[in-house]
Amino acid sequence: MKPHRSPCVALATARTRLAFGVLAFFVSLAVLTIKLVGLGTMAQDAPPPAEKAASEHPVKRGDIVDRNGRLLATSIVSRALVCWPPQIDDVEAAATKLSGALPWLSFEEARQRLSLKQPFVFVARRLTPRDQKAVLDLGLPGVGLMSEDLRIYPHGRLAAHVVGRTEPSNDGPVGNAGAEQRFNAILADPTQSVQLSIDIRVQHVIREELARAVDYYSAIGGAGLVLDIRTGEVLAMVSLPDFDPNRQAKMDETQANRASLLVAEMGSTFKLLTLATALDRGISRLTSRFDARAPIKAFGHTIGDYRGQNRVLSAAEVVVHSSNIGAARMAQKIGAETFKEVLDGLGLLSRPALELPEVGHPIVPRTWRPLTTMTVGFGHGLSVSPLQTASAVGALANDGVAVPVTMLRRTAPAPTRRVFSSDTSGKMRWMMRQVVLRGSGSRADNAAYPVGGKTGTAEKVVNGRYDRNKRLSSFVGVFPMNAPRYAIFIMLDEPKGRDETHNFATAAWNAVPVAGAAIPRIGSMLGVPVAGPDSDAWMRRVVPDRLLSRLFKDKEA
Repeated sequence: MKPHRSPCVALATARTRLAFGVLAFFVSLAVLTIKLVGLGTMAQDAPPPAEKAASEHPVKRGDIVDRNGRLLATSIVSRALVCWPPQIDDVEAAATKLSGALPWLSFEEARQRLSLKQPFVFVARRLTPRDQKAVLDLGLPGVGLMSEDLRIYPHGRLAAHVVGRTEPSNDGPVGNAGAEQRFNAILADPTQSVQLSIDIRVQHVIREELARAVDYYSAIGGAGLVLDIRTGEVLAMVSLPDFDPNRQAKMDETQANRASLLVAEMGSTFKLLTLATALDRGISRLTSRFDARAPIKAFGHTIGDYRGQNRVLSAAEVVVHSSNIGAARMAQKIGAETFKEVLDGLGLLSRPALELPEVGHPIVPRTWRPLTTMTVGFGHGLSVSPLQTASAVGALANDGVAVPVTMLRRTAPAPTRRVFSSDTSGKMRWMMRQVVLRGSGSRADNAAYPVGGKTGTAEKVVNGRYDRNKRLSSFVGVFPMNAPRYAIFIMLDEPKGRDETHNFATAAWNAVPVAGAAIPRIGSMLGVPVAGPDSDAWMRRVVPDRLLSRLFKDKEA
């Protein structure tokens, strides 16, 4: 039997319970209000999605800049479309929806990625904010977004071969070409950066002029370089065809770096080195005579001239008229050991120590026969890169001092080595200027920045034989010749003749004009002083006018 409660006790108990209930209600309401206010404040203070992604996922790779600090490669935080295949019940339906929301993503590609038997899969990268919203609006189970590093190249194709590119990995982008690969360990630290030697302005000029020529002469490719011959810094390095590192993860062999990786016979540009060696070693003078009246028949081969003078030539004429016969006889007098010693000193017999992975090994004859010495004298039988050729000719003009090339901006003097005497360098500067004033390099000249150099047209070796219809045409020059500072190299791969060139496809008609168009633009950018009215006065101190009649039979030409 329950104990009896009086009405007063029951009423007091009810009031107490009601008071506690009201108190609990107001406490709960207060807590809820505080929570709502807190959430509202957090929503106001929350960063936008991109900033939030950046704060939650800091970039993992440093920048690459040019010599003036202009950005060539950098990293930002992006979003990738990812999936967890085990959580996707209907692959076909999910692929249909994704390909519908992202027009650039095909149904087949989406289905293939969603069907992989893996716990986690990247479906697509580099999603724009609009792409991200489209994916989130679908609300697909097993499909989402993930923050990741995105490597971007503001100048696209412009410096592609130099800067290189990256490929994605679980630890962020990893370099697989160019400076990205060579300096991967440094760039893996986001607090570090790499400053290259190239000037993106000069790079733009060379690429623009070279691309125009490749198209105009229907060439299969081309290469262009600009070097500071005093510091060894590469100010521009262009190879065509190129690629866009923002879009292309891999490249085919046609896109290889022709400027540093391609090795080939450089043709008549080598005649400068032959004459320089002969002068420096006291084997020849500019006035020495070489019989070029008839082709040379030696060791089962015939050495002839493209457009022969059919007479005895001075050493200076051998270069100006680009006589293979004269250069072969000159090299024969030099001898194999002396010639190899000089070529080695110029860095032409070994791989350059350049800060890029794409650097070619020269092809040096295993057995250096007497015929080899003769053919190397006019640029056949030894294959080197455009970079090596430009560096060697640059040393001729740089007081005979060779400076190792670099892709990095130099902050301290580089180690140097003297290859030729100052006297030989002066004579070779004079000689290169004569090639432009009298010979095949005339289309490179301009009034503002006096140019000197040498052309070269070499038949390509195909299946072990020279192909007369496939040529490498090139011009290597130095400017300004009154105060040498920069070397330029232009090469066209298999250019075709045109009506305007009388169907000739030699360097004088195609490679030389490219240099002629580029040099005035580059000179003004680099602050080279414009030449005065008597900018060639220095030449009369090297070779007096009274000697010209002994050097050139066609001195008035």
